[in-house]
Amino acid sequence: MTTSTASPPASAAVSPFPLRPLLILSVAVLVTVTAESVPAGLMPEMSADLGVSPMRIGLLISVWAVTVIFTSLPLARATTRFDRRLVVGGALAVFALANVATALAPTYEFAMATRVAAAVAHGLFWAVVIVYASSLLAPTHLGRGLAIVTAGGTAAAVAGLPAATLIAQTLGWRVTFVVLGSIALLLGVIVVRGMPRYLPERPPSAHRTGILKDPSLPALAAFGTAATLIAIAQFTSFTYIRPYLAVSASIETEWAAGMLFVYGAAGMVGVVTAGFLADRFPRISLAAIPALFAVAFVVLAVAADSLFAVMAGLIAWGFAIGAIFPLLQTALMRASTERTRTLASAGIVVLFNIGIAVGPWIGGMLGGETSPTVNMAVSASAMLVASVLAVVGIVLGARVGAARA
Repeated sequence: MTTSTASPPASAAVSPFPLRPLLILSVAVLVTVTAESVPAGLMPEMSADLGVSPMRIGLLISVWAVTVIFTSLPLARATTRFDRRLVVGGALAVFALANVATALAPTYEFAMATRVAAAVAHGLFWAVVIVYASSLLAPTHLGRGLAIVTAGGTAAAVAGLPAATLIAQTLGWRVTFVVLGSIALLLGVIVVRGMPRYLPERPPSAHRTGILKDPSLPALAAFGTAATLIAIAQFTSFTYIRPYLAVSASIETEWAAGMLFVYGAAGMVGVVTAGFLADRFPRISLAAIPALFAVAFVVLAVAADSLFAVMAGLIAWGFAIGAIFPLLQTALMRASTERTRTLASAGIVVLFNIGIAVGPWIGGMLGGETSPTVNMAVSASAMLVASVLAVVGIVLGARVGAARA
């Protein structure tokens, strides 16, 4: 049984740095994450066409998150015997068909059903794509490679969602889903026909039922709990970022879009930086980034009346959210064993989606639209705890690594 991620599996075709496959996976991440949040950008058009309230269109995002939470782990376990390349390509194909079906939806109920189908495929895709990407990478390239793949998620917020909204405004919301589905189908074909195969090693039968005794589980649990807190903190505050800018910071509406663009651009810088940090300073960077989050939230909570402070806080926040996911994914892949790698990858998706589902509700119960600075303060506290848990995970993971050596 291979218990370390230090050496890529023999079934993977490893190049000095497999840029092309990683970019393909990154674009696939961009498409799936864009589709996840796209109803928010298409809300007026979808609401008018399907004859429902904007709130019911918003539920399409909530149902998506809940679907991912309940289906990712079972599907990841059910597909463990299959070539990861085929699982990724198949998930993209199902995702594509579901999005095209959404474009053809005659009713809101039909649209909801197709969104559930797309979310199932999305959850499976995310449960295996990081494991698959890791199999293509040499140990010294793991952080940089995963940063490229996860950059697609940040690019979805910076470019994907605005582009999808523009298509909807000019050609109609249904065309947006056709475009997303078409790109996903093309990527699925490319993955199946042109990407390296990777069939995970099956542990000996004596070890298949002993996952609860796996030495990597304590570290994975610490990282997973930290990820949940990070997601809750992120969506507790970001869901109400527009009210924060308008009510707390008294920033004019025409300036808000520009400030959010700066936030997104800082996120892209964070992704690029994370690739460097994850390979050279993996431990200190994973502990420091949640602390940077906390500092950003504190600044935004106590200095909302200062335009300079708000801009600085948004830049730090954007940088941190761009950097944290590739750092976490890299830490998980390095701490996990062959037996727990898929569990770690699927589990982080589930936990992050719990944060997506719970965060907006917590934000609404706390400050909401009237006192969004309260949300910032609570997010800062959650990030401090997440930073401590990240340190715990780092220590536990180092012990597992020492035991392997």
